[in-house]
Amino acid sequence: MANALLEVVDTFTALDAQYNMLWVACQTQADRDALDAKYAAAQENVETCTGKALEDDDAEVAQLSKELKTCNDELKKAVTEMGDMSKVLDNLTQALTIGAQLIAKLP
Repeated sequence: MANALLEVVDTFTALDAQYNMLWVACQTQADRDALDAKYAAAQENVETCTGKALEDDDAEVAQLSKELKTCNDELKKAVTEMGDMSKVLDNLTQALTIGAQLIAKLP
């Protein structure tokens, strides 16, 4: 049984590591604002689940964890390629949505 919340932390870690480069890559203020909002949401998710565990022995939690891992992998790839900020923002939105679903499962 793994702590499914580690993927929530991974979303933030991937974003945090490249935040400055992503911010510079934004071509519009709207993209920068969206990136800032998503960064804040990712940071809040990490703060919410710090010190907590959500075991993936529940089928729904395991599925969400798997989806978030896949999404995080896609996010990391989009961040590395840095060519299309809308793709980065879309992947980040998806990761944050799944992460929120996992957090909602906390007792």
